[in-house]
Amino acid sequence: MDDLLRCVYEIVKGQHLDKIKSLSRKIRVTAPESSFVLKGFFNADTSNEALNSLLNAWKNSSYTSEELAALILGASYSLSRHREHESTELVWTGPDSTMFPVRRSEQVLLDIINSANETLFIVSFVLVKIPNVEQALKQAIARGVKVKMLLESEDKESSGVFAKTLERLYTNIPNIQLYIWPRENREKYQAGFARVHAKCAVADKRGAFITSANLTEAALDRNIEMGINIEGGSIPSDICSQLDAMINSKEILPYTSSVFVNKNSPELTDKNTINLDDAPKALEEGEPVRIEFENQNTGFKDVRKFIKCDSNQGKPKAGTLVIISFDGKLYLGNYRWNKQQNIADGQQYYLVTVKGFGPTEKIKISENEWLDFVPLAMEVI
Repeated sequence: MDDLLRCVYEIVKGQHLDKIKSLSRKIRVTAPESSFVLKGFFNADTSNEALNSLLNAWKNSSYTSEELAALILGASYSLSRHREHESTELVWTGPDSTMFPVRRSEQVLLDIINSANETLFIVSFVLVKIPNVEQALKQAIARGVKVKMLLESEDKESSGVFAKTLERLYTNIPNIQLYIWPRENREKYQAGFARVHAKCAVADKRGAFITSANLTEAALDRNIEMGINIEGGSIPSDICSQLDAMINSKEILPYTSSVFVNKNSPELTDKNTINLDDAPKALEEGEPVRIEFENQNTGFKDVRKFIKCDSNQGKPKAGTLVIISFDGKLYLGNYRWNKQQNIADGQQYYLVTVKGFGPTEKIKISENEWLDFVPLAMEVI
């Protein structure tokens, strides 16, 4: 009985009432032993899988065709009426307006967190230290809530922001479960790749806050940000289903140091990975090479794919992740440069800054050397 009711719910929860009415009419004239004729009724594979589960449960029950038809129709009608009672409110951060009352982003986010009894899933590009929010998350975990959070793990220019966030959260909220979107799973375009840019929080599949605001003090308190708070209806559950599907398909993964290593060249095996010190010789062949190096910001090994720079094509653009060989030393990081002049003798030179995986390094290159200067290699995205 319970299994059949669960299957009925799985069928009706994502379907319009009119579609269920059509299915109900077909079930009414179909005997349980002939239920195979109903397979493939829906257009979506997931819906047909749910239908197959229902038909299997029906065969093992005592329900007649008329009874099952009435059951799914009643369940669908009840759910459609419930959706009609979904409540929404505008959420606003920015200059005060006297036109109509609205609640602010931080207030609503804290309410969502504090309302959670079983599950809480938060998605944001970043989480910059916000004491009130992080304390609320800690209290949620203390009362038994399973808290999951998806953040953007690829820092701009590998600045170490994500690494610092990890350290703070796992220190202050040790039982929080962080997820990342591995770079190798992302669609690549031009010189970049797709990003985690959604911002939402959903509690117990019944309350959701969808917002333009990142989890920063400025976004929650000072910027012009807009969102919507949803109570009831199907949207909170749909958000959870979407996020859970990404977890189940391994599109997003629980954070560990091993999944954070950038394996952006899956076609290359581990035996093709070399140490940074061996890069100059390995890159001479002109083929992409996976290079392993110590990421001092995260505290573990990182792996990126590089290709030798072609001096005929000029220097890679500023901000590119490069390997530089200069005066017998290798530098790895995102590089930029600016032209400067020595006050003492008036000589002009270029100051190259390399940063991203440890202390910022600066290389002084004379104007004459600059004409022929090209990094040893650049990252292949």
